[in-house]
Amino acid sequence: MKKTFTLVIACALLGTLTACEPSPASDITIERLPEVQPNLPAVPTLPPPPYPTQYDDSSYSIYGVRARLRHTINEELTVTGYIVDIYQPPECDRRDRECRAAAPHMWIADARGEGERANQMMVVGYAENQASIDEAVELAARGRYEPPDPESGILPIPTDFAVGNKVKVTGRFTRMASTGFNSSEGLMEYRGHETLEAVEPAE
Repeated sequence: MKKTFTLVIACALLGTLTACEPSPASDITIERLPEVQPNLPAVPTLPPPPYPTQYDDSSYSIYGVRARLRHTINEELTVTGYIVDIYQPPECDRRDRECRAAAPHMWIADARGEGERANQMMVVGYAENQASIDEAVELAARGRYEPPDPESGILPIPTDFAVGNKVKVTGRFTRMASTGFNSSEGLMEYRGHETLEAVEPAE
């Protein structure tokens, strides 16, 4: 028994010895396994972006400015979209100290009539209060509104904002505006605008 065990160990250690080799290779039968056929799901087709990142005039869409957040945040740029909502301050009684109005702001989106807030972007900083907007609009309707001198650094008050208008807004894209408004997805701090399409005023 000891001799047999010793011989097995010797063969394991000295595998090159012909005395320990198994039967010749010609006696070995190699069976070919069937080829494995991969069964993988089809590569999904990704849908195209809902809107272009930038338009021909280099202005961003709301989708695009957020898609390139690393490059656009805290930068001066231009965004094109539709006005979908404009903040209306509450009518407050002077004796009601808890009734407070926020500074004017509005929301723009890539689609006219977009109802999801997540797909809208806030625009702030175009006026200090609603009274200044109302006064400017009234003067503009009479042809008497005079924008401030550009050298003064004071921004002219927009008098043509209306829900449904297509506008190109220039400003600083940021998460927190100097006026206190903030948004984790970014908002526009207004510097100027151009109205591209205006809806017909209500009768």
